[in-house]
Amino acid sequence: MIVVSAACARAPETKAADSTVASVDTTTAAPAPAAAQPAPTSDTTAAPRAATSAPRPNSSVPKAAPTPTASPSETVLTGKVVAGGLAGQPVTSLQIEGGKPTTLVGPLEPELRRLGSATVWVAGAPGAGAPNASFVVSRYEIVSVDGAKPLVGSLVARDGATWLASERDTVRLTSVPTELTGKVGAKVWIVGRRAGAELTPQSFGIIRP
Repeated sequence: MIVVSAACARAPETKAADSTVASVDTTTAAPAPAAAQPAPTSDTTAAPRAATSAPRPNSSVPKAAPTPTASPSETVLTGKVVAGGLAGQPVTSLQIEGGKPTTLVGPLEPELRRLGSATVWVAGAPGAGAPNASFVVSRYEIVSVDGAKPLVGSLVARDGATWLASERDTVRLTSVPTELTGKVGAKVWIVGRRAGAELTPQSFGIIRP
């Protein structure tokens, strides 16, 4: 006596409507029926759109300085400033992630030396010597200091108050640290709490006296 049994290969209809279920059951040798095909185009295209949409930036988080567009005669490097050398022979270098330190030279080197441990981008041209041994800086901008984006500018005295005038903005300083008192004309960086046109310094540094 021969008994013949047949297995039903039809997939449950509830899985066909779910676009997250694979269209083919790899554990079954039988091909998937038409009902298990991918969901309509309107459903399957929703996931890619959600994956590629970028989140809206948080305006309360300081934005990092954008890397400048280099001219044909410029090279742009980004890294952390390292101040070293001896007292009589100071050396300022840029530590690029995954690369060797590059010695920074040029008229702006003293300013960069005062920015030790800050992350900056520098624009200029490679100097003489071995590849990337030195770099002549023509301009630079601070990306971050201890993870925060500072406001950089010159101290100005006006209306009995101290102001910080930058290329993009001018703010009035409140609770001015004693180290900045009487430093009118100095180029400084300041990280602090801002409320409208006022800035309360939390950390700061003098870039150029």
